[in-house]
Amino acid sequence: MNEFQIYELSNLNFINNAIYLLCVIVMTVLAFYLIRRSRELNMPTYAKAVLTLFCTCIIFFGIQVSSYMIQNQKNISYQLSELKQNGTEISSNGEAIISQFGHTVEMGPAPLAPDLPSIVIWATIAFMFVGGIWFKYPE
Repeated sequence: MNEFQIYELSNLNFINNAIYLLCVIVMTVLAFYLIRRSRELNMPTYAKAVLTLFCTCIIFFGIQVSSYMIQNQKNISYQLSELKQNGTEISSNGEAIISQFGHTVEMGPAPLAPDLPSIVIWATIAFMFVGGIWFKYPE
């Protein structure tokens, strides 16, 4: 595989990730709407439990989408450093990607794990979901 093919496959992965991210955003907006409606209609406890389960699935999907993006970025760096180690000359753009993401052949393929900002964002959204469903409004 050459450098151009690595970029081409990576861009396809980024496009897929953007589509999944759009789905996560739409589901998050839907969840906030359902939380508001459950408050307006004073839904029973079992409906709040189902809504909590739905929101938990959204959080899981959001963390997974973030993880795939980070993994794709690290795998670009890994594949380019693998090319470089095999003696293939890579462009200055490839060198910049390797230095930016810093994932080299010695580290092995990137694991599927989110980065710290993604965890913080999704933990905040999870708190907003749980608070919107279960916390009492002040009188």
